[in-house]
Amino acid sequence: MNKLITLLVLTILGTSFSFAKEVKVDISAKRTSSAYINLGSSDVVIVDNTNWDLAFMNPLSASIRINGGQDVRLWHVSDATSDDFDAPLDTAGKFETWTELFNSTDDWQIGAFNMGLDGFSDDSPGEFGWGQYAQTVVTGTELFVIKLRNGEYKKIVIDELSAGTYYFFYSDLNNENAVQKEYTKSNFAGKLNGYFDLEKGESLDREPNLEQWHLEYSKYVQIVEGQGVTQPYPVVGIRSNRGVKVAQLDDVDVVDTPLPKVEDFTSIITEIGHDWKELNFNTFEYEMVENRVYFVQRFELQEVNGETVEVPVGELYKLVFKGYTGGEITYELADPQLSVNETNYDNSKFAVYPNVISKNETVNLVYAGGEFGQANLNIYSSTGANVYSQNVTLSQNLQISNINTADFNSGVYFVRIQKGNSIYTQKFVVR
Repeated sequence: MNKLITLLVLTILGTSFSFAKEVKVDISAKRTSSAYINLGSSDVVIVDNTNWDLAFMNPLSASIRINGGQDVRLWHVSDATSDDFDAPLDTAGKFETWTELFNSTDDWQIGAFNMGLDGFSDDSPGEFGWGQYAQTVVTGTELFVIKLRNGEYKKIVIDELSAGTYYFFYSDLNNENAVQKEYTKSNFAGKLNGYFDLEKGESLDREPNLEQWHLEYSKYVQIVEGQGVTQPYPVVGIRSNRGVKVAQLDDVDVVDTPLPKVEDFTSIITEIGHDWKELNFNTFEYEMVENRVYFVQRFELQEVNGETVEVPVGELYKLVFKGYTGGEITYELADPQLSVNETNYDNSKFAVYPNVISKNETVNLVYAGGEFGQANLNIYSSTGANVYSQNVTLSQNLQISNINTADFNSGVYFVRIQKGNSIYTQKFVVR
């Protein structure tokens, strides 16, 4: 028995999690929806992503984004200004010379209309791309052409942002169907963005309150740069909410993962993004990047020792992606309730034998710990998938024999017994 107990002693890196639940989120095969994900409750709010053209960020912002994921496009008319709006616009040969504009994939604060500027930097204070801030008002100076979701082209000017209200006007390129509209931020208080449908000429309230979601899963445009050329590339991926940071850890054990350091977290909204999946060009199916784990944490500014610093608040969450097909993602969400101080790892009292087997062979477990009573036994693959579950009654010198591995693929597997805050973990290999 002692010989068995000393087999396969696994050094466990400190972690605060055990896998608790599998979550599936579907935005439809045509990727026409947005999913707002609350990691604390696993609530997912699915909303239509095809009914808006513009997004106005709240509250202290002059960011205006476009719905690039649904084929809305924007160009800066570089050879005219807002003063030229009333003149018919000749576009012949111009789209090759005008600059096409895209939303930032790093920061919600910089939308396509902002032309890479957020107005708060030392390099360009008060410059928001579409307009310039002065004396509490942002005044628009630029003329744009926008392609709507339905394929129509309009010219548009953001005329002013004053006292929390945007004033803007747009028309057909030949000046027909001219309209003037307003958008008031306070109507969407508590939201990251409010939205506007240029086809119907109306504002939209379509997303949950800020505190009700961590991640947004949808189709958007990623900017790819290479060989001096910037290319827009439609992707399906995940962006993080304002105030939410993400740490991506690669080449780690997805079951017993080391906790990230504070410096591992980034506020780049596409840190999760779309590259957790890779297309296999032989099967034309997506495969998950192995040994990659994401940690998600809210941060906020607080006064610490007389200084304003950004500190983590609330729960820390751990995600491992398991699948993607037809607009549906599957991920494992770790149980956020256990902390490293509350969890007791003791693998000297638990063994698995044999530790290397062929497919269809059985594995045997021996437990000699001090915990007794009902416990959970789970086996996870190296990607974090739960492949076997069983309730067991722990007793001194408990032996569990003949766990069938007929359905296990070749790879590394982790066996975990958990009773309360005590966890026993070992691994074995299927050849």
